[in-house]
Amino acid sequence: MSSSDPAAPSPRQESREPATPLRMEGRVLVVDDTEARRYFIVKALRRAGMEVLEAASGQEALSAAAMKPDVVVLDVRLPDMSGFEVCRRLKEDPATASLAILYVSALLKDEELEARLFEDGADGYIPQPIEPKHLVAQTWALVRMRRAEQARQREREEAQAEQARLQRELERTQARARRLTESGVVGTFYWDMEGPILDANDTFLEMVGYTREELERGLLDWRKMTPPEWGAQDELNVRSVLEQGLSPLTEKQYLRKDGSRVDVIRGAAAFENEPHRGVAVVVDISARREAERRLAQLMGELESKERLLHAVLQQMPTGIFITEASTGRTLLTNERMTSLLGGTPRQHLGEMRLHLVEHPDGRPCTREELPLVRSLREGREVVEELVVRREDGSARLTRASASPVRDARGELVASVLTMEDITERKATQQSLRLSEERLRLAMDSAALGVWSYDPATQEVEWDARTRELFGLSPDTPVDARVWLERVHPDDRERVEGVVRTGFSGEEGALLEMEYRALGEGGVLRWVAGRGGVYVGADGRIRHMGTVLDITERKLAEQHAEALLATTAAFAHALTPQQVADALVAHGLKSLEACTGGVALVVGEELAVLGSVGYAADIVQAFNAVPVTRGFPVAAAARMGRAVWIESPEAFARDWPEATGWLHESRSRSWGFIPLASGERVVGVLGLGFPTPRRFGAQEKLHLESLCRLGAQALERARVYEEARRRAELEQQFLGMVSHDLRNPLQAISLGARTLQRMERPAPEALLRMTGRIANSADTMGRMVSDLLDFTRGRLGGGIPLERTGNDLVRLCREVIDEFSVTHPSSDIRLEGDTLCEGWWDGPRMRQVLSNLLSNALRHARPGTEVVVRVRGRDGEVELAVSNEGEPIPAELVPVLFEPFRRGMSKFRPAGSLGLGLFIVHQVVTGHGGRVEVGSSGGVTSFSVRVPRGA
Repeated sequence: MSSSDPAAPSPRQESREPATPLRMEGRVLVVDDTEARRYFIVKALRRAGMEVLEAASGQEALSAAAMKPDVVVLDVRLPDMSGFEVCRRLKEDPATASLAILYVSALLKDEELEARLFEDGADGYIPQPIEPKHLVAQTWALVRMRRAEQARQREREEAQAEQARLQRELERTQARARRLTESGVVGTFYWDMEGPILDANDTFLEMVGYTREELERGLLDWRKMTPPEWGAQDELNVRSVLEQGLSPLTEKQYLRKDGSRVDVIRGAAAFENEPHRGVAVVVDISARREAERRLAQLMGELESKERLLHAVLQQMPTGIFITEASTGRTLLTNERMTSLLGGTPRQHLGEMRLHLVEHPDGRPCTREELPLVRSLREGREVVEELVVRREDGSARLTRASASPVRDARGELVASVLTMEDITERKATQQSLRLSEERLRLAMDSAALGVWSYDPATQEVEWDARTRELFGLSPDTPVDARVWLERVHPDDRERVEGVVRTGFSGEEGALLEMEYRALGEGGVLRWVAGRGGVYVGADGRIRHMGTVLDITERKLAEQHAEALLATTAAFAHALTPQQVADALVAHGLKSLEACTGGVALVVGEELAVLGSVGYAADIVQAFNAVPVTRGFPVAAAARMGRAVWIESPEAFARDWPEATGWLHESRSRSWGFIPLASGERVVGVLGLGFPTPRRFGAQEKLHLESLCRLGAQALERARVYEEARRRAELEQQFLGMVSHDLRNPLQAISLGARTLQRMERPAPEALLRMTGRIANSADTMGRMVSDLLDFTRGRLGGGIPLERTGNDLVRLCREVIDEFSVTHPSSDIRLEGDTLCEGWWDGPRMRQVLSNLLSNALRHARPGTEVVVRVRGRDGEVELAVSNEGEPIPAELVPVLFEPFRRGMSKFRPAGSLGLGLFIVHQVVTGHGGRVEVGSSGGVTSFSVRVPRGA
């Protein structure tokens, strides 16, 4: 539909609308693909106070229906489906079937819309032209109808919910009564005031020992079942029922059928219309009565045992003090406690004489710090050493232990304090501890571990330092087999021979040896062992000795030797390959690795430069790996820090993406160290080790230092390679320049000598010869100009620019006109904007276009046109030169704008130095722009973008 739809209101119609219309609440979805009409409808409804949603297609309308509007104002003609189809889908969906729908159409007649109302289930239509008042009134009527229907629906649902709730409550009440009757805990029976029991449940019949047949025969009488001594109580209950309609719960007894008695609690209530009849509830409490009798018996036994416990506690050598939790009152204290304190303890915690108790360091002990008080406050056992100063002036060191006491419910009821005199024991322990401390300090200063071996019993004892050295926990059993398993396999045979020879002599025989040991997690240590044979006072022979960790000394020696050799190799390495080989060789030798390799960072990928010990498929898998992959070698390159993997399990857990080749590797632990030159990572050294191992700090530091040297050597090798390559290219370039300059120079020389030999040259010959000389001079001039521009660019100052106001379209026309004269057979077409002004160096921009256009004409396929496009963009101008022809070789595209390389290519045309594109790049870059090239589908296009400038 057009925007000039007759339904669109005129300004005069809008001006007649009231300024402050009545606010009407409601949500309306307006569906119309005509912007003007939809705007008119939306504005009218919003001015009426309604919330309006909009949709321009049938699909948008179906999606917006999820917002639950009250009314849908629906255009019958939509771009993707008809409004009738939208109405049908809304009515078929239960979630939107109740929506009110108004049809709108400027093409259908009223009788056609009325006919569709009955077919589609719509609720009305808006006649054309649309009147705002009629639209608002009909929409508001449908909103009120929908809101009223929703209100009635809510009322029906609330009434149904309330009825269901009442039904559930009634069922719960009936179920509770039924459970009470059938629970087997409460007995019930229906009585008559005269005595007969009219009915009863099985629980009551079981209590009194009667059957249901005897009940039905009328043999149960509550008066006859009541013992004589309970008759007065029954009369009081009868009087209460007659006066108040019920009797309170009271205890009584019933006579069972066998003559025994049952203790019960009974309550009764009369029926409202039959005061001489009612119901009684009976609970059997015979078990409780029996429990009370048993409790009395147990209390007697408990008192007897308490007296026995009190006698035992009085005889104990440990002081006992028991206090009540709630009051702090002393419940029990024995004679030993009195002796320790030098007097009878106070009867209450609050009366404790705190000046008699202090900490071992001399600090006074406050009441809150007393173990007994802390145990009651914290509800846990408290053990502490305290000094007790007795009234006679003496002081005793005691070990006080306070424990809480809880009842069956877990409530804290008391606390028990035990005190033991440890004065003499502590003095002995202190003396022994000082002796052991002096020995330990002596051993620590020498960094020695001590061991002993009894040949008779084959028992081995290691101290803590020796266990730590071999990676054993304090509780691990130790024997000769365990020790030999910790010796490195390559040293095991030699060590066994030394031990066998050293311990075969008499007393005083000594042995010394150095060997490697494998600690926990594969940590490799160097150990110096020393031992001898000793005979004790009992005549028993024992082997005793010491072990010393010499790992740092050994590693320092090895690393210094290997690093010296590797540094020398780096000094003689002239290529990156030689540096990589030296790195891998050093890693394999110094750390006993089994595999190694060096990968260089090339752009965003890794390229394997050299490897040892890896299968060809693994090397191929790690070649061209992106640094973003979840591989450890990529992570080392990406993060710039080393990655250490101590076992295959750790590899599979932390690097799941790279575990596919793990089963093919013979390595069991790995290290990946970045080759960092300053802040830049140039590569990664990877090493694999044949056993799981934990890498020490010294090993990591050594490898990281080596990799820093390797990175510097790689950088030097790269600089050397680049310098050598550039020197070769420059030599080739000079030879090429000399050759290319010699051709036009020879042409000039030959033409001049020819003119000299001609006495009277004809005008045509003279013109031809001078033309050749001029063309050769122009060629040499262009070549010299290119060389000057190249020299300026290479010297760092760039090509000088003089910016003035220019129109790039005009410059293009001038250059194209010049080429049309020099290349009359070529077809050059200019496209784009008619005006593209900016602040540029006009001659240099002409040079850019001339170089690009000359390049395009030279390589265009005969008979095809060259297209020059100029377009203005936001803040910049784009110039593109395209031609059809042979595509640029893929290997030449990355270096197309560099000097020398293009000049050396066979792609360079004859008579050109190959500096044209280099000069284009320098000029465009000097203007702050960029130049790009694309060659595909037989079309090559050079695109230049330069900012318009000031």
